[in-house]
Amino acid sequence: MHENDVAGLESQFNEAFYVPAKYDWQSRRAMIHWIETAHLEVALAGPVHSIVTSGGCNYAYSREDYYFRGVDNPVALRNRLLQSHNQMVEIVDNFMPTSARESADLVSMRQFVSDIGNVIEAACDIEQRRWDDQNDRQA
Repeated sequence: MHENDVAGLESQFNEAFYVPAKYDWQSRRAMIHWIETAHLEVALAGPVHSIVTSGGCNYAYSREDYYFRGVDNPVALRNRLLQSHNQMVEIVDNFMPTSARESADLVSMRQFVSDIGNVIEAACDIEQRRWDDQNDRQA
């Protein structure tokens, strides 16, 4: 694993997961709609944060709970995270603005989910390299 990858990822993580919490919503309706994604955002933040802070996400592979059942390698982790991300995208895409303010908020919500998707991909790439390096050393 490369330290520069994780350092860059930390910045991406902060941008993707903290900016939405500080966003100055233009409409109450859009803010309430975004809140519907909170459970998914939390589920995504955990594994990505683990990769950012520790360089890996081994804890997910041994869990047999709702979020991680069947996740036993980086490919399965990526698939699970992208599945949750796709649910976020669907929730955002279901928002139908009725005003210019709500339209502005929808643009922001779409940017938020795009940023989260980008950090998921980067984190999963790092996790896959870590997994491969670990298995190469054991072979």
